Amino acid sequence: MKTFPLAIVLLCFRGILFPFTVSAQTDMALLKDLAEENKKSVEALVLYPTETRMAILEATRHPELLIKMQDIKTRTSAAFRALIEDFPRSTQDVFYDLGRYPGLTERLAIHREDSKALRQDLEILPEYKREDAFGVVTRQMATLQQIVQLEKTTDAAFQRLISGYATSTRKAFEQLLRTPEVIDLLNEDLKFTILVGETYRDNPDWVIRQMDSLNLVVAKSHAEELESWQKTIENDPAAQAELKAAAQEYARDNGYVSDDSYDDLYADDNYYPEDDADREPAVVYHYYEPYPYWYGYPWWEPFPRWHPYPWWWDWGCRFYPGQVVVVYMPSYYFMDWYFYHPHHHVHYNHLSTHFVNHYNGYRRSGTTITTGVKNWHERNRTVISDDFLSDKKQLPARLKEFGRFEQGMEDHNARNPANPLSKEQYLEKNARKYPDIQQSREKAATEIQRETNIRREKNAEWAPSKAPAKPEPAPVKTQRPPRTQQPTPTPQQPPRKERPSIQLKPVTPDAGNDYHRQKWDQIKPSKAPSAPGGQIRTAPPRTKTNVTPPKTIKVKPGRN
Repeated sequence: MKTFPLAIVLLCFRGILFPFTVSAQTDMALLKDLAEENKKSVEALVLYPTETRMAILEATRHPELLIKMQDIKTRTSAAFRALIEDFPRSTQDVFYDLGRYPGLTERLAIHREDSKALRQDLEILPEYKREDAFGVVTRQMATLQQIVQLEKTTDAAFQRLISGYATSTRKAFEQLLRTPEVIDLLNEDLKFTILVGETYRDNPDWVIRQMDSLNLVVAKSHAEELESWQKTIENDPAAQAELKAAAQEYARDNGYVSDDSYDDLYADDNYYPEDDADREPAVVYHYYEPYPYWYGYPWWEPFPRWHPYPWWWDWGCRFYPGQVVVVYMPSYYFMDWYFYHPHHHVHYNHLSTHFVNHYNGYRRSGTTITTGVKNWHERNRTVISDDFLSDKKQLPARLKEFGRFEQGMEDHNARNPANPLSKEQYLEKNARKYPDIQQSREKAATEIQRETNIRREKNAEWAPSKAPAKPEPAPVKTQRPPRTQQPTPTPQQPPRKERPSIQLKPVTPDAGNDYHRQKWDQIKPSKAPSAPGGQIRTAPPRTKTNVTPPKTIKVKPGRN
């Protein structure tokens, strides 16, 4: 039996959504389009373990709790930051790190007079972090005690918030606090969350079966796609060299700087410690423990990062002398950074070609590479046609030309900030320099028109057929009444002075939104500039550089 994506089956279950009756096939045409908007969210959620998936389904039944939790988080994260913001970044990082281990700060506060007990409490941290943490804790115990009090206040507010709900609901939300990124995802698309919750409430057994089924399908699909990417990179030395160079550039741009060589930085023993040569190294889950939901991830991070993953996480591989081990596909953030800078298509042409070819083979997968290339394609849709990307033989040269084209446009606009050109305008002035892109633009215009027509037809699939129209009578013209003449004032009666009209400021439809946005900006914590403008991060100290690559990697679901 064919398994539809969860968003489709959940939407289809809602039955009658409109005041008119349509066929089942027509229902599917409408609901399938709506479901595509939620495809990535669905795939991200179903990859979590069964216990977490059940908590997710229970949480969707109570979106009001998600909204209130988000409101509490806004205040508690601002309060936490206010407590630590006067300290150096390295000290703030310790406070964020301590909060990742439930109950640790309270134990440290209790043992504040016992150095031996403090060191024992801190053994839960990776070894290379313990000494720095001990120094911060002993010097800033007063701040640590304030954080403990904030934790107690927050927990009391949360318990009071869920106290009126069923035991299953309370347990579900307590479970989700251990996966804060899920709470953010559910809050991000409340429309979809509410729809899933209604469906789960009406038919829970059916939804659970569909979710379990989709978990297997998505997990298998992602595993096959990862294997394909591993083979692509590990069998192409030129692509390996370019990926390593791109990783170094990404590390510099985002403040990942190490005193050791980049080879050592990427082969991070603190994440996968060495074991005996004949044994598979065990994964240490120090990095898997998330930052607490109520305080958020460190404010200086340039993008959402609920887990302090190791240095090589974003580019998805570890480099060893003469060897590369691909562990994951590059992260969304790496892909967005990579395709944001046009010079990459010139300097790392092999790698760009592999990215686009992977996208062509897995266009509907929703994984990181596919999403990164798709977003780039959509941003440049008026000049990049499907044909431009699909010709494998010409693709490397075309990507180089596009890199030069986009870089040229950026340089021109930097020299002429008062009169910047759009991609289309710049191409019109330089068509001879970029013949492939000019040809691609013409094809893209035809493709866009075709896609518009298809979309218009799809939107009409679920609509009822037009009824036969009868002619309407012509509108009746009405005569405007004649103007009345104003009486001429007599000499004894001077003309009356007209009162000046009062100009009222019209109320715009966005006035309410503007007001609420102003109120929100007053309480919203400011976002610090991202690296490299901010403070440089330093890699953890190294203790060993001779690293044996892992044979296999154990991965917890839901981390990509």
